[in-house]
Amino acid sequence: MILFTGMSMYFVISYNGNMLDTIISYFIWVINFFQGDFGFTADSMEITFFNFSNDSSKLAIGSKYLNTILLSFLSIIVCFFIALILNLLTIVYKNNIALIIKNIIEWLSSLHIIIICLFILALYQDSSIIMAIVMVCLGTNAFFEISSSQFNAIKELNSKDFIIAARAWGDNPIKHMKRTFLIDSINQVMGAWMLFFSNVMIYEIIFQKSGLGYLLFKYFILVTKTIYSESNTDFVSEPNLFLAISMLVIITICFLNTLKKIIITYLMDYKR
Repeated sequence: MILFTGMSMYFVISYNGNMLDTIISYFIWVINFFQGDFGFTADSMEITFFNFSNDSSKLAIGSKYLNTILLSFLSIIVCFFIALILNLLTIVYKNNIALIIKNIIEWLSSLHIIIICLFILALYQDSSIIMAIVMVCLGTNAFFEISSSQFNAIKELNSKDFIIAARAWGDNPIKHMKRTFLIDSINQVMGAWMLFFSNVMIYEIIFQKSGLGYLLFKYFILVTKTIYSESNTDFVSEPNLFLAISMLVIITICFLNTLKKIIITYLMDYKR
């Protein structure tokens, strides 16, 4: 899957009119990629994963990739647990205040991440990590996607016979929801990951923070705009950089999908 998806991206960017030559070039590029050889930028800077020596002739993308991934997962975790607390209070404990708060946050979540970021940028000119997480969680229905999926799952579970029986016996209904809800939660989080990832990249572009978003903006969008203004016909101004970033994202997506299948299979087969 990784090789096939990467090949599709390589063909879009580097197809030279000869399919066989392009396929051979792709596999040579893949071998070099997994050896840590990502090629060079148009300015002859060596593209590396890390640059511990702080060599100005090298462009390290590893730290930027990890920044984006880390902020994405921190945002998902925060969003998930806030939504979980509000939904449990709303459905299981019938708390009206939690319902009002949940509805307000879901309404705010209908705003696009660009609008939220520009509003915060106009007020503060910068943002802390906490503010960044808040913006990523709210923007482009991110919170709504998690919250609404949780709400439906918890509401359905809460009406199951074994939950009703547990409540009648004075037992804690949440204890009996855990396994089924955990499986649903894994699907929710993994399914929403790309939305949060996209929000983080947009946040990085607007606030010019170190990450894949600003890296693409700086070396791809701005340079490509300049090239087009000079009537150059190149489709991508930094093919090696774009391919390296694309392959990292493809590997991450495939890894997360595989991890999801392994965890769900384990929960369903061995935790009955």
